[in-house]
Amino acid sequence: MKLEIIKQTLKKEKFVIILFAIGYIFTILEAFYGTFCDEADVITASWLMSQGKHLYSDIFCHHMPVPYFFLEIFQYFSDSIIFLRLSYGIVTQSYFILLYLLFRKKLPYYLIPITAALWGMMKHIFLQNMILADTFVAFGVFTIFLEMITHKEAKYELKDKILISFSTFISFGSSLIAVYPLLIFYVYYIIKRLVLYSKEKKNALAYFKEDLLFILIVLCPYVIFILYFILTGTWGAFLENGIFFNTDYYNIYNGEATPISLIISQFQSFPIKAWARILVGTMYLPFLFLVPTDIFTGISFIIFLIWSVVALFRYKQKSILYILFIYFCYMRDGFHICTFVIFCQYFVAEGLLWCFKEIRRKQKAKLGKGLAISGILLCSTVYLFIMFYSVFNMLRDKIYVTNYGEEYKDIILAVTDKEDTIWAAPLKAELYYVTKRMPTNGNIFYLPWQSIKPGLNEKIQQDLLEGKPKIIIYDGEELLWQETIQTSSYCQWLEDILEEKYFTIQGLDKIYFLKEKETEIVQKLIENNIVRREENGKIVCSNASL
Repeated sequence: MKLEIIKQTLKKEKFVIILFAIGYIFTILEAFYGTFCDEADVITASWLMSQGKHLYSDIFCHHMPVPYFFLEIFQYFSDSIIFLRLSYGIVTQSYFILLYLLFRKKLPYYLIPITAALWGMMKHIFLQNMILADTFVAFGVFTIFLEMITHKEAKYELKDKILISFSTFISFGSSLIAVYPLLIFYVYYIIKRLVLYSKEKKNALAYFKEDLLFILIVLCPYVIFILYFILTGTWGAFLENGIFFNTDYYNIYNGEATPISLIISQFQSFPIKAWARILVGTMYLPFLFLVPTDIFTGISFIIFLIWSVVALFRYKQKSILYILFIYFCYMRDGFHICTFVIFCQYFVAEGLLWCFKEIRRKQKAKLGKGLAISGILLCSTVYLFIMFYSVFNMLRDKIYVTNYGEEYKDIILAVTDKEDTIWAAPLKAELYYVTKRMPTNGNIFYLPWQSIKPGLNEKIQQDLLEGKPKIIIYDGEELLWQETIQTSSYCQWLEDILEEKYFTIQGLDKIYFLKEKETEIVQKLIENNIVRREENGKIVCSNASL
C-alpha cells in the first residue's frame, strides 16, 4: 500500500521532481569548479574554529558570523574542500524544497521548483557555487519576500514568524548589507500593526501580546549568539572587528561612510546605473559568446524593470513596497548581487508559467498579449542560453577547486612540520587549510583596510618576529581593490622584515624562507626535488613551471 502511494506521488509530482533534480545536478557539477579569495577566508576561518580558535578574537574577521559557524559543522566530518562544497551546495539547494513545501498552496505550483532549477543553473555566474555569505543573504531575503506576498495583511502564523526569524537571522547574520530590505519589511510590518491597533482598539492588548511574542522569536537566535560571544570572551572582539571595523576603516575604501549615505547614493545613481544596465542587457546581445556575465546582469535588471511595471497593476498599493524591497537587494555590484538575481529568476519563472497558461488556453490572443508572450519567451531563451554557455565556459576553463594553493602547497609541506606556522599576504588564506598549518598571526589575510587600524601592524610585526615562521608568502606587486592599490604601498614594514630575516630562491617567486633555518630548509627542498644545487653552489628551482 505504501509503495503504491509512493508511486502515485512520484507520478503526480514528476515535473516538480525533475525541476529540483536539475538544480541538484548543476549544483553537484558546479561544486568542482572555481576558486575565490572570499571563499578561502570562510573555509580557512571555519577550519581554525574547528581547531579551537575563536572567530574575531583569535581569527581576524570583519564579516558577519553565520557562514563561518555554518561551515564549521562540516569541518568536523571531512578535510576535503570538495566535501565542503558539495555539502554546502546540497544543503542550500535543498532549502528550495522547504520553501516549496511551505508555500506550494499559496503560490503557483511550479513557481518555486522552476526558480530552484534556474538557481542551480546560474549560481556559478556570480560565484554562488562557492561558499559565500551572499548565498545566505539571498535565501533569507527571498524567503521574507515570499512571506510578504502570501500574507498581504501582514498577519502571520507561528510557523511563519519562526521562518521570518530564521530568515532575518541568516540574512543579517551573514552580511550587514542585508539590513536594507529587512528594514523595509519590518517598518512595513510595524505600520500595518499600528493601523490594526487603531482600527480594533478592543483587541489591542491581544495584538500587542502577539507582537511581543514575534519580537522574542526574532531576537531569540541573536540572544543565543550574544551569549555564546560573552561566554567565550569574544563579545568585545566581535563588536570591534565585526561591526565597528566596517564603519571606521573598511568604509574609507568602499566610499560608503554611513548606511544612510548608501541609501542616498542608491537613489541618486539610479537613473545613470539603470540606463547603463539596460544598455549592457541589450547592446551586447550580438556578443553573447564574449561577455555572458555582463549581459546576464543587464538582462536581470531589465527583467526587474518589466516586473516592476507589471507589479504596479497586479499588486497596486503593495507594488511600491515590493519594488523597493527588491531594489534595495541590489546595493552592491559583482557577485554580491546574487540576492537581486534570485528575484529575477523568480520573475522569469512567473513569466514562463503565465505564458504556458495562456498558450494552453488555445484561445486567439490579442496583439498585446501575444507580444507579451513572445517577449517573455525570447527573454527567457536568452537568459537560459547565457546560463548554459557560462556552464560550458566553466567546464572548458578547468579551474578546479582542488587548485586551491597548488602553487605553494608542496613547498610548504616539504619545509614545515605540523607544529610549524606560516603566514601569507595579502591573500592566499587557503594555504593554511590545504597544508593544515596554523597562521603565525590571526590575520589570515592582510588588506589595505587592516593596515590603517591603529596597532594592528605592530601586532602582526611582533607575532612574525616572535613566531619566526619558516615560510612567508608575500606578493608585493598584487593589485587590490579594483586594481587601484598595490600591496607594497602599505607593506613596507613587512618588506623590511623579509629583507632582514628571510631569503629567496631563484624560481620560487613570492616565497620567503627564514634565514636562520636556511641550511635545514634548503636540504628539505633538495630532498623533495623542489630545488637543486648547481655546480657553482647556487640554489635554483628544479621545476621551470613554478
